[in-house]
Amino acid sequence: MAENIYFFVPNIIGYVRIITGILAFYCAQDWKAFFGLYFVSYFLDCLDGLAARKLNQATRFGQMLDMVTDRCCTACLLALLAHLYPGVLGFTFYLLLALDLGSHYCMVYSQLLSGTENHKKVSEKATWLLRTYYTNQAVLFLLCLFNESFFVMCFLLFHAKGGSPDAQWTKTPAMVVAAVCAPFMALKQICNVLQLLMACGNIVAFDVQQRAQQKAS
Repeated sequence: MAENIYFFVPNIIGYVRIITGILAFYCAQDWKAFFGLYFVSYFLDCLDGLAARKLNQATRFGQMLDMVTDRCCTACLLALLAHLYPGVLGFTFYLLLALDLGSHYCMVYSQLLSGTENHKKVSEKATWLLRTYYTNQAVLFLLCLFNESFFVMCFLLFHAKGGSPDAQWTKTPAMVVAAVCAPFMALKQICNVLQLLMACGNIVAFDVQQRAQQKAS
């Protein structure tokens, strides 16, 4: 009897993560509900990969589910921040959203062209920083954690400074955490830029090879 991959444990964790993420943004006007639900969603993101490895349930579907959920959650969070913060800061959040989606899409597309099975595999030609980011699980986890934490702190700061009486106590802790996370967030954006440039280079190299083959035939 064929295995039902839809009901593999890491994929079930992924479904719960999607539900908690949707609920978080539905409750975005309530900072406590948003913070709690988003934290649960992100915590589950740490568990699905572990479950996949421990239970030998790593699948292409699971990889796709994890990556798409990551990108959707980050995109929605950045869009929310762009809505909350007007002017240049809000525009910056929109730019970061576009960079995140664009760089990951180009990365996956370039690897599909090359036949790479895992979107986290990079070639030896990649920069040292990008190779370290994708091959060292600790670095990958910490950069993503600090990156998401910085944006969540921006959300808390909006409510703390905006006069929400029950959120004012979070102002100082949120500022401290945001300050600690900011350099790592910036480093994550640099990785996104490097990822975008590398992916574009790989796609162009594929085009050059294809055109050369067409001319030779």
